[in-house]
Amino acid sequence: MGLGGGFLATVYDAPTGRVRVLNARERAPAATNENMFANASSTVGGLAIAVPGELRGYGALYNAYGRLPWAELVKPTADLCRRGHRVNSYMGRVLGTYSDRIKAEPSMREVYVNPATGEVWKEGDLVPLLTLADTLDIIAEEGPEAIHNGSLTARLAQDIRAFGGIITEDDLRNYKVEWQEPIAVPITSEHTLYSVPLPGSGSVLAFILNMMRDWVDAGSAAPVGSNLYWHRVVETFKFAYAKRTGLGDPSRSELTKRILQLERNLSDPAWARSFREQVDDARTYSDWQHYGASFEGADDHGTAQIIVVAPDGSVVSATSTINYIWGSQRRSRSLGIMLNNEMDDFAIPRRDSSYGLPPSPANILAPNLQPLSSMTPSIVLKNNRTMAMVVGAAGGTKITTQVSLIVRNVLVEGGPFEFAMNRPRLHHQLMPMEIQYEADFDESIISSLRARGHGTTELGATAGFAAVVGAVRDPDGFLHPATDRRRPGSIDGL
Repeated sequence: MGLGGGFLATVYDAPTGRVRVLNARERAPAATNENMFANASSTVGGLAIAVPGELRGYGALYNAYGRLPWAELVKPTADLCRRGHRVNSYMGRVLGTYSDRIKAEPSMREVYVNPATGEVWKEGDLVPLLTLADTLDIIAEEGPEAIHNGSLTARLAQDIRAFGGIITEDDLRNYKVEWQEPIAVPITSEHTLYSVPLPGSGSVLAFILNMMRDWVDAGSAAPVGSNLYWHRVVETFKFAYAKRTGLGDPSRSELTKRILQLERNLSDPAWARSFREQVDDARTYSDWQHYGASFEGADDHGTAQIIVVAPDGSVVSATSTINYIWGSQRRSRSLGIMLNNEMDDFAIPRRDSSYGLPPSPANILAPNLQPLSSMTPSIVLKNNRTMAMVVGAAGGTKITTQVSLIVRNVLVEGGPFEFAMNRPRLHHQLMPMEIQYEADFDESIISSLRARGHGTTELGATAGFAAVVGAVRDPDGFLHPATDRRRPGSIDGL
């Protein structure tokens, strides 16, 4: 969860029985133009930075549901930054991978290089973040407006300009969060899933769950775990990601009706079922147009996931992102905040496509808009409005497929939760035209998929499959939280 990025959160307020979504996704600066990346990187440097929304989003959550004094919530993190945090195995591996880039960039080198050795920090090292600690002290004192309309506003804008960015103080002040109605998906006769609307991918998740319901189940021609089951799952993923290429920020005036209609269609069970007749159980297709893709898909990247379950039964599932692992590979030198590179999540005009498809007009770069995201923080409620599951994931475009598999594995197929979290996974997003699967996935199933014409690529343990965070409530009311094996995670309770 990074102050230099943004997040989407699905919130269930048990006392009122209401589910809402808070949209604190980053926005393009007002000075954005279609040609800004003609000769510049959209992934590294100041131009890649979109207007962050994280802290103002925290403020909106606090204003709606906060009980403790604001400073009490912020101070523990400031103290941790001042004491330092241990480099875990995952961070140690990433630091090693990006060592040369970190050492070459002064704003990164200041905190991620051990001054005693001149090398990046190693697993087990204690890393202090003193500048960030001071920033958090100010946020604790001033409140959630410190970055957007407070003493830190000018400093952040100045740091971004020093990196060649175009974000102004007005961009920070004018940034708005938005409360939205969730996407609701009945997944069994007893369970309804709630997830995020655009710019998130809750509607894509809805399409996957709706297309697979009763089509890849015990009573169908494709019983759970069979070769045909996995073929139909993959074909569902391909249709879902083809439709995703038409999604984007619905406030884009010239395309508002088209984008919103597609989002409604994706959430409609009958519409999803209609695509089953285009699936050939004996083979797959390698033509994007067969699946309905006319544009290149957005390929977003890393995230962090947190879930919170309160004693009164209220639930939050939040996914936060700065996009790539190190965002724009730029860190605010006066505030200590890592800065996002979310501008790369937009479709970039006139950029060469690896797939020969034009960029999606629905997600094209434009001022003040939000780029499409794969984030799908979700909550599943029983008919009596008690939580059955809360789930979300980190992992870019793999988030949506992996969340769908977890939800189905547990609530539809009746599998054990921890097994579902840790079982080998596969993924298809249409572009590239291949199944990506983990090395320990059942080889006989992979062989059957190849026999149907699917291209396949095995991914190693560090290749970045989505890491899911979730919890289920058992019939006796006990909560069972879990993080999967793909990234270090933690579980705390009071």
